[in-house]
Amino acid sequence: MAPGREHLELPSLADLTAAATALARGQRRKALLPLASAPTEWALVRRGPKVLVSAYDTLGAPEVHQLDHEIELAHFLGGCARATLEGARYTNEAVSRQIAEHLAERALRTPIAPDPEGLVEPVIKRAGAQESPDDDVPLAFGFEATLHPNANAAKAGAARADVHALLFDGTLWAFVRGRRLPLGRGPFMLAVQRMVCGVRALVDAWEAGRAANVRLRSGPFAIGLRLTLKEEVALSLQSGRNEVRATELDVPAVALPILRLANEGLRALVTVDRSQAKNLRVQSLRDEVRTLRRVVRDHARDDGFVNAEPERVRVATSAELESTPRPAQPAPSGSLRFEERWRVDMGELDASSTWFCGDRLVLASPQHTVAVDRGTGQVLWAREGARTCWMAGTALLRVLPEGELEICNVHDGEPLAIARLADPAPGPRIGVSAGDDGLPPLAILADGPSHLVALDLRTGEPRWRFACGRTPPSLTRAGRLLLVAGEGAVHALDLASGEDLWRFAARGRFTKKPVVIGDTVIAITEGGAPTAYGIDLFTGERRFRERLSGAPTGDPIAAHGLALVPLSRDQLVALDAVDGSARWLGRDPGVATGAALVVDDLLVVNAPGGALGAIELGRGDVVWSVLLADPLADEVPRCLEPVLRGGALFVPAGGVHVVRPSDGAKLGELPSDLVPDRVRVDERGWVYVAEESGHVAAYAPAPQLRMIRGGA
Repeated sequence: MAPGREHLELPSLADLTAAATALARGQRRKALLPLASAPTEWALVRRGPKVLVSAYDTLGAPEVHQLDHEIELAHFLGGCARATLEGARYTNEAVSRQIAEHLAERALRTPIAPDPEGLVEPVIKRAGAQESPDDDVPLAFGFEATLHPNANAAKAGAARADVHALLFDGTLWAFVRGRRLPLGRGPFMLAVQRMVCGVRALVDAWEAGRAANVRLRSGPFAIGLRLTLKEEVALSLQSGRNEVRATELDVPAVALPILRLANEGLRALVTVDRSQAKNLRVQSLRDEVRTLRRVVRDHARDDGFVNAEPERVRVATSAELESTPRPAQPAPSGSLRFEERWRVDMGELDASSTWFCGDRLVLASPQHTVAVDRGTGQVLWAREGARTCWMAGTALLRVLPEGELEICNVHDGEPLAIARLADPAPGPRIGVSAGDDGLPPLAILADGPSHLVALDLRTGEPRWRFACGRTPPSLTRAGRLLLVAGEGAVHALDLASGEDLWRFAARGRFTKKPVVIGDTVIAITEGGAPTAYGIDLFTGERRFRERLSGAPTGDPIAAHGLALVPLSRDQLVALDAVDGSARWLGRDPGVATGAALVVDDLLVVNAPGGALGAIELGRGDVVWSVLLADPLADEVPRCLEPVLRGGALFVPAGGVHVVRPSDGAKLGELPSDLVPDRVRVDERGWVYVAEESGHVAAYAPAPQLRMIRGGA
């Protein structure tokens, strides 16, 4: 035992003796002995007539207690055998004593066989920056490693975690703006692992748009990383008393050289010892490096392109250019009364899975999918339950328990086609549907976290697939174009063919749904400095870029040539769709957490807690506000979206209230005891209320007598 390490716990004598015997016979070159009481491991490595003894932690950031302490194998084998034999004398359990004596006697009889690999000459590997890089490279790393080949690499069996393999000797240095700094000699991959941990913290803060200050240490080596809200990085590297600092860097300039260093160190190890390709520690670090490198490059990518034939797209698509909203019909005068016509009990209901389709209402629960007559509540057809359901045009899509996607006829519930997705996992699926304006009937769905697939609703066959990145994107349809916003880019796809017509790349993440106002796409990035971009719908060229005063907290809303964006600190900003300038900035009455609807020149907002209000779009002033529920006593509906029908607003709150949109005057209230998790209103003024407990009820306007003045 090396001086100062006497406190380390040893493996059991039986394990030590058995491992030493296997090394002496030449059956093994390395033995790893983990401790049961602590995340610590001992490694015994045969080198000719000697054995190298190491002890280290197996945590994420290992600490080395002893590395490659050299002992004569014969002395080590004999000492283990005698200690085991001596310990057996004090064992009261007969079976354990016999096993220990057998191990010890076998070890004492074991001759030291020649090392089957002999004295293998180490291999010197150099990689990275060996000379000072160009002036435009602020940070670079290089190393020289001493590695031992493994002649039995091909005989490696199951994959295992081997921390000791990463503790190879070497020399590490860095070039920081041309200045060379030696970072130490020894097992430098420990320092590299700490640097990768620092990069992970840096990238996480960069993606979240927050500042960070990270300082990590491995022995005499320390790395410090500081990220400001302006995305400037300050780096400090310290080795003993030597320290170098660099400021005014960006995240890619710091992260990519560190990740490249880790990757080259792992490549050098696997090149010399092919068995390390199965090392779980090597695989884990390599996967982490690849993931971080992909995140950094995606986050910093600037590889957009524009559409070279915008006129073809302009002619081919009937883009949903914003038009002035139709004025609301005059609200009915006086009060409105409703009476319940029918009620059904589904047992359990997904409130979002309720749809109007002609004369029927389609309802879905985990147990059943049914269609009921909207006038009588009579069940027209019923099917067994599905994992999830949604409508695409007039087709009902159901994910079956076996994972298949069933495309059903909404008139009789019978399947028209069966589709098989690459990732049939349950859960809500983003998507849009097409089938008008000369397009084939399509459903564009998320197939797993990184792909979109367009399914033909007539056959169930995929027409195209699109790789959209690591996270689910946000989709917006604009006529024949499908806008796909995700990590670092907005794509415009041709709905019929899936062709990528243009791509707009920018720093940050496009996590909110883009909106189309006229022929301008408004897309917003998060991370770092939140920014609103104006993009030409047909060419993909940038029209404006406007920094926001806070992080976006909801999807933008298009209204009268404005993009209304809810921001942090309860702010609501109105951006001009022409140049991106802020028309006004006011208090958010609940757009971020509630639901909003544009009515004439007002934005009506239904917030959780029953607060309903209207904002004048021209100036952002609050025109009226009312309280429709008790914020403490009443339950909050799952969907707060108000419905405009016949000049009146049907608003879900504690109940369903009918409100005049011009001044917020209350016109009536449904006599319902259900929580209005979902409210539907048809053209006759019938109101359908769905509660997630499984109850669905229909309410019709009650007849009223009115006095007509001037009659005879």
